[in-house]
Formats: sequence, C-alpha cells, structure tokens
Amino acid sequence: EAVRELVARPELRVIVSNVTEAGFRPDAGFPARLTDLLHARFARLPDGPSLFVVPTELVDDNGPRLAAMVDQLAAGRERASQFRDWLPRRVRFCSSLVDRITTGTPARDEHAALERRLGYSDALLTVTEPHSFWAIEADPGELRAAFAIDASPETVSFAPDIGFYRERKLRLLNGAHTATAPLALLAGVGTVREAAGHPRLGAFLRHILFEEIPAGTELPADAASAFAGTVLERFRNPWLDHEWRVIATNQTAKLRSRVVPAIRGFTRKRGRAPQGLALGFAAYLQWARTCPSPPGGDVDRPLIERHWHALDRAPASGPGLAAAQERLAASALGDQGLWGDNLAELPGLVEATTRWLLLLEREGVDAALDALRG
Repeated sequence: EAVRELVARPELRVIVSNVTEAGFRPDAGFPARLTDLLHARFARLPDGPSLFVVPTELVDDNGPRLAAMVDQLAAGRERASQFRDWLPRRVRFCSSLVDRITTGTPARDEHAALERRLGYSDALLTVTEPHSFWAIEADPGELRAAFAIDASPETVSFAPDIGFYRERKLRLLNGAHTATAPLALLAGVGTVREAAGHPRLGAFLRHILFEEIPAGTELPADAASAFAGTVLERFRNPWLDHEWRVIATNQTAKLRSRVVPAIRGFTRKRGRAPQGLALGFAAYLQWARTCPSPPGGDVDRPLIERHWHALDRAPASGPGLAAAQERLAASALGDQGLWGDNLAELPGLVEATTRWLLLLEREGVDAALDALRG
C-alpha cells in the first residue's frame, strides 16, 4: 500500500524497470504489479501529470511491448474501460537501452574491503565497468522536463528513435556474449576476459564480431566495426570477472532475441549459413545436453524435452551418429515455438549445425574452433 501511495504522488514522474528478458512477459509477476500501481495512480490521481515508464529489459521495442501487456492486464481491473482509456493519455511507455557490463556483487572479501573504505554497509554493492550508455526513446523535450538527468550525450541520449543504438548493442555485445558462452563453457574457460585473450576463443570472438554479426544487421559497416573494436576492449577489462555460467542463464531466450536475428540476416544477404554462429548454436545444443541442469532452468526445459530424444540410442560413431545429429539439428532449429519461425528452412543452417555437432562430439571444442579458423 505504501508503494501505491508513492505512485499516486504528482511529483513522481518516472518509473524504471529491470526484470530481465525472463520476467518480461504477461504471465510473469512484474507486468501485473506495474498494472496494479498504475491503476492506483488512475484511481487516486487521474488528472495528474504524465508518468513515464522506462523499461530497460533487453527486449526489442520494450516500451510498446510493456504497454501492450499492461493494457491486456488492465482489462481485468475495476473500471477497466476507463482505466484503459486513461493509460495512453497519462502514461508514456518509452523504449530504452542500457549498455553497461555489470558482473554483480563482489566476492565476500572484496565486498568487506569496499565497505571499510566507503565507511558504511551496502548489501547492494555491484561491480560494473566504467563505460555506460543509456538511450531512451521519447520526445527529448517532453522527457527532459520530467527526467532532468545531468549527463553528457555520450552517457544518456533522449531520441525519437533508438533503433541504431539497440541494434548495435544487442547484436554485437550481447549477441557475441550469447553465441560464445556455450563454447567457453565446453572449453572450461570461466570468464569473458579469459576468453578474449584465449587463442581459439579470442579468434572466434573476432570472427563473429567483425565478419558475421555485422553482415546480419543493417548497421553501417564503419559504425559496426568501430563498436566491435570497443566491445573487444571492454571484454578484455582486467578488473571484471564476467562469468560465462552467469551469461548462459536463460540461454534459449537470449539466443532468440540476440543471435537468431543475425543468423536470419546473414543468410538472407549471403545465401548461406554463418559458420561461426552455427558453431555457437551447435555448442549450445551440445552443452545443454551435457550440463547438469537445463541451461536456463525451467525456461530451457522445453528444448530438452522436445529434442534430445533425437539422440536416444544413437551409436557412438559412424553414419548412425551423423544421422542422429542431423535429426537433432533439424528438430531444434525447426521449433517455431522457441525461435519464432522455422530456422531449419534457412539455407545451409541444418547442415552447418550438424557438421559442428559431429565435430564437437568426435573431436571436442578445440578442434571445432580450429576448423572454423581454417
């Protein structure tokens, strides 16, 4: 009730959310809680100033998507018709994008040392990189009047369209993370920094960052190359221990939003599959089969339940294994429920994924990475 009272105060003009992709769906708790708070403002302050809702979840068009979820849930609220009419008049849902690598709470001994230096206890201490950027899609003048952030344009940008910033970050930084995570875990490499300096994984990162991912986007070549260079520099940060096991959480959802669009774009432009991203996808299938629990917990469980039967009773070698791996690749790639469409129909993707699955199974991750380098 205290939060409802806060939301109904006229001086409150901005709500910012960050529940990750996994919580950004109608059946999760967050949209329902937000709808409840907005209904409290509607009931108690119907003629108050506009409220800006700024989601930071790494989802395309997160503003309109959140607005649609709230509108759907509003249908079940008291005075639903009036509430739904009020929402677009008094609430602005602004898409936004945050670009800052955050590795979480520091280790216990480091945490204690930092608290001693600060002179106070902070249970929410978080390790981040120096680089930071936040793009918010809105009328700059209207939002700035309500959200007077004192920051340089290099740090915070209010713009009518943030598509360029979203594509740049989602594909190159997050896409590289997601495509590389299973390979790094199979190779026994624990952190992004170690991978960036690794002879094989470092070459893989450079290949997808400069060759494949840009070709799968509409980014200008010079802008993509410049940003890819900064991504590699950030990955090499000696002070960040960004763990691949954390990055691999909710891997299926991340693949769908971060990597699959680049695969589609590459095959559309080149008429063939991107070999590096196909290797990343094969490593994801291989790692998910061998890791102790589903890579994304219950979120990824459908992948295992639907597709691992393709390898049941498969021989350890010979043409029988190849046929089983091809069935797995075709089955997993063709799952429209996971990817939004049938990826098995993309030119050469099943064949490329099958090839990498076989190499990973027979010779291991080092051999596969060496084969990609040629």
